[in-house]
Amino acid sequence: MIINFHGLGAVPAHVDSGEAKAWCADPVLYADLLDETREAAAAHGLDHLITFDDGNRSDLDIGLKPLADRGISAIFFPCAGRIGEAGYLDASALRELVAAGQRIGSHGWSHTDWRRASPAVMRQEVGEARDRIEQAAGVAVTTVAIPFGCYDRRVLRDAAVFDTVFTSDAALADAGARVQPRFSYTTDWQQGAVSHTVGDAGKVFRRAKKKLAMTVKRLR
Repeated sequence: MIINFHGLGAVPAHVDSGEAKAWCADPVLYADLLDETREAAAAHGLDHLITFDDGNRSDLDIGLKPLADRGISAIFFPCAGRIGEAGYLDASALRELVAAGQRIGSHGWSHTDWRRASPAVMRQEVGEARDRIEQAAGVAVTTVAIPFGCYDRRVLRDAAVFDTVFTSDAALADAGARVQPRFSYTTDWQQGAVSHTVGDAGKVFRRAKKKLAMTVKRLR
């Protein structure tokens, strides 16, 4: 069970209306959802993981302490082209996350749709982005979260340098699988949202339907 966040606290000016729908403005709710994730995973006999996309500065300023207080290690996926820009994590912040026991992955370079990207753009989104994030964070980057969760056979092939690929398929993940679907927070989530979402996702018919949809994406 993988729960993904995009930003925390007051929505900053650099966030557009689309991203704002995935921004958790209430830090108390965020902390409650961390507790709920752990409890729901235990209730359903699942492992759990927290991730963060985009590399917003709030990942460190608001996101880290509740994780540390609970002994949770998350994966943070910054966009390489945003590192050091106002409102985003810089190299020092990335290294602070690493020093706190957190993990760093890649969210590409410029948050573009990889299914529509040219080969030249993909070289920057995959290889150059990974190199820059590794240099900034001081650790090897072996995981990637695909921007917008959009992928197909070509995207997965181009991302072959990564051991694990995270998507936004809103399904339970299979342990050890290379492609890992996630549930992403949206502004309609309240207390109880994780328990309800995971319980619904565990239903046999829904899980089979999601697996079929993911298989189609991998083959198209």
